[in-house]
Amino acid sequence: MYGARRRTLGRKAVAELVARVAPPSHATFAKVVLDGDLWGFLTPAATRGNHVAALEKANPELAVPMPLWPSTVELACLVGSPPAHYIGNNLVLLSCELVFDGAVAFETREADDEVAAYLCAFLREARDRGDAVLLHWDFR
Repeated sequence: MYGARRRTLGRKAVAELVARVAPPSHATFAKVVLDGDLWGFLTPAATRGNHVAALEKANPELAVPMPLWPSTVELACLVGSPPAHYIGNNLVLLSCELVFDGAVAFETREADDEVAAYLCAFLREARDRGDAVLLHWDFR
């Protein structure tokens, strides 16, 4: 039913874009995540339950910031940080308002960034329909 509206953004593309939008407080961490392909730190489950402890244990050389990812519109759209709403099982809901704000935020980057342009086009289409967006992270 929703297949025509589904879009996929690969984990490497997500990591690259996170590294570009991370605020200065998280820039070094985002670069380490990108360079090491540390996908687990990008999933919304990373900040919940025992996930962050397991990630820290598996990567003791990292200085893991707290909060793991700050609350920004861009990071909400990419890693499910607030103001996105975590549902569970690596599912995040972007409200209609957040979809609108995300489209605006990524519009400033789309001319110079192919990944941002792809994401922005998706968010803009959802915004124009008045849709909320359900994000799902899958390592496969």
